[in-house]
Amino acid sequence: MTGTPHSSTPVRRILALLAEDTDIAEAEAADAQELLTAADLYASDRGIAMNDVRRLALAAHGLAFVRRVRAHEYPPELDRGLYDEVGAERFEEVRSLLTAYCADRAHTVTDPEVLLLTLHFEAALQEDSSPPGHRV
Repeated sequence: MTGTPHSSTPVRRILALLAEDTDIAEAEAADAQELLTAADLYASDRGIAMNDVRRLALAAHGLAFVRRVRAHEYPPELDRGLYDEVGAERFEEVRSLLTAYCADRAHTVTDPEVLLLTLHFEAALQEDSSPPGHRV
């Protein structure tokens, strides 16, 4: 595989970096760590190299997702054209990941939530397949 190597930085360290700029309650941090650990496993199982920059961006969106789940809120609808940027199979895999996280939290996963997370994995895949010196 070419491109950026997968990060081995622990999830708790990624969250600590995020916490330098964002207040994160202890319960939110625990929930975000659970979600991001599952996301790391998902990426690893599929050979998606997520560097620290990508993982920090994913952590920011993951924390926002955790907060929406805890508050029983949902993001607004997104431009339908964005859905063309992701494959249907990956979209459904990420839906499964989020649905598993929400199983005991009385939260129904919506398409915009799935898309926001899926775009992080798609961007990492594109970066990994880009020629050297070309960043996505």
